Amino acid sequence: MNVKMWAIVATLIIILSATGMYLSYNLEEKDRVVIVGMVNEEGSGVFASNSVAGLSFEIETKEKWGGLVFATPGPSSIQHMILMDFVQEVLELKFELYNDIRNPDTVYWTAVAPGSMGDALLAGNIDGGIAWEAHYSNVCKTGKYNAYSVGTTADLWEDHPCCVVAASREFVNGDPNAILRFLSAYSKAVDWVNDAVNTSSPNHSKLLGYVKEKAGVDNEIVIQEALDNVRYTFSLSNLREGISTMVDTYQRLGLLNYSVDEIGFDTTTDFADWLVDDSYITNAAGRDPSSYMVLTNNIEIKVGVLAYDIHQIALHVGVGEGFFEEYQITLFLGTPFAAGGEVMNALLGGQIDLGFVGSPPVVLTTINMW
Repeated sequence: MNVKMWAIVATLIIILSATGMYLSYNLEEKDRVVIVGMVNEEGSGVFASNSVAGLSFEIETKEKWGGLVFATPGPSSIQHMILMDFVQEVLELKFELYNDIRNPDTVYWTAVAPGSMGDALLAGNIDGGIAWEAHYSNVCKTGKYNAYSVGTTADLWEDHPCCVVAASREFVNGDPNAILRFLSAYSKAVDWVNDAVNTSSPNHSKLLGYVKEKAGVDNEIVIQEALDNVRYTFSLSNLREGISTMVDTYQRLGLLNYSVDEIGFDTTTDFADWLVDDSYITNAAGRDPSSYMVLTNNIEIKVGVLAYDIHQIALHVGVGEGFFEEYQITLFLGTPFAAGGEVMNALLGGQIDLGFVGSPPVVLTTINMW
């Protein structure tokens, strides 16, 4: 290949990386991501309009589900996957993108940002939805949206993984000390949140303030309901099994471009072992700043977060309470992303170093863009 052709190829790679799109054969090990910490488990739910009363997760309500339109955050979300799996595997109905036609053997989906699902319900554009907190509790508990709770995602998949801390492998390998210090501060913030969730905690009102500011919810009853529905954790002890289940489910639902053996892994467990590295959080959690020999240098880290997401509130707590400053870390959060797929594109494109993102976008993007 001549020099001119190489220049064209290099230009294309830069353009594609800037937009978050990659050609699979340009993705080398350093371009991929690794999961280094957990954010939360569970923390979402299904709601429906009062006009379609009687829905539940019991098979006896199958006929009530047929022909309804449900909003999801999009195909790459854990919420979409869980609802799709329930509809196809439990109800044994089709699950298809809504196109103005309603058949009784099909449950339809349409992509709506969780913060807009309540308004879409009031407008009659959807019959229900599946949203992460605090949007799920906000739709069900305020009475404003004439909706009720069908159930939480924990009812469909107990202990299911949700958001994780995904990192560029190039960033992690380039400065392991940076990710250790980040995770030490972050684990401290998670512990703070888990204590402050209790109404008797002296930090409870402060936590409510963080949620009001970052999650866009003012009703304290809704906030408490949402906090109680989320399991905040930094431990990766349950994630590998969850990733394996997720890959098996996506494979069964036909959402993967490749099987794990086609991308070089013998089993889904082997893939999960490669994708998840718990050595960093194991070595970082609970470490005091003084345990790091060198803390004189300030480390700057670009982090991608989701907009109005209570799942990721510990990160904002860590900033507000000065935990990251204690470890000489300056975070650049930038403009929050609307969906996890956008966070993954930013990670792959090199625009951020770390991403607080749902585990499904990590799995789907990693496999499908292999």
